[in-house]
Amino acid sequence: MTEAATGLSLLEARGIFKRWGAVVVADGIDLHVAAGSIVGVIGPNGAGKTTLLDILGGDLRPDAGRILLDGHDISRAKASRRARLGIGRTYQIPRPFAGLTVFENALVAVQQAGGHRGADSHDRAAQAIRRCGLASRVNVAGADLRLLDRKRLELARAVAAGPSLVLLDEVAGGLTEAEVGELTDIVISLREEGMTFLWVEHVVRALTATADRIVCVSGGRVMAEGVPHDVLSDPVVVESYFGSPAFFGAAS
Repeated sequence: MTEAATGLSLLEARGIFKRWGAVVVADGIDLHVAAGSIVGVIGPNGAGKTTLLDILGGDLRPDAGRILLDGHDISRAKASRRARLGIGRTYQIPRPFAGLTVFENALVAVQQAGGHRGADSHDRAAQAIRRCGLASRVNVAGADLRLLDRKRLELARAVAAGPSLVLLDEVAGGLTEAEVGELTDIVISLREEGMTFLWVEHVVRALTATADRIVCVSGGRVMAEGVPHDVLSDPVVVESYFGSPAFFGAAS
């Protein structure tokens, strides 16, 4: 039985609050992610989804609230410390080191995020590249990668240090349907190896193919959460996020 089935939380966010001037971007968000699970986060543009990832990953300090990782309070930990504790992160727009090869990009992630050195760091980088389907591109410069391979490299860099939790920020964006399928297969295989994912995504079919639970955020608040079909067919979610009931049929 996976820990996802036991419901044991790897990550808990309690009462996360953040405002930019008069604009509240996170309004008392509570969130839990079970170990070994994939939790998807959806919501309209400006809902506060990426802000939430920034807060969880340590790039942004909330005005209030607590964050627990495996039961330990990491609310005040910097992003570099959270990376060492087991949080990996991707970003919406992949920005590999253009002049470095795929292997060198992964190696930098292992050494900087994970603190590994020597032969161990090389082994970890090579393993991350294989797991993310980039073995044939290992010596290609980051600047020469097509979009799918940039997305794969972004994922490889996030998992290279061996995190327990990976925060994914719209890694399926801009890909074809077939490419989305390739990417979701990689995420599923990584989950089967024990990784946990919190995945912000607009490409809903990527989440319906992978997620155990989906959380819908709007106006900085959680408006619905549960198994994918229940959330995506919730009339409030359909109206506020998809815009019309007909969209759900196309998205699923």
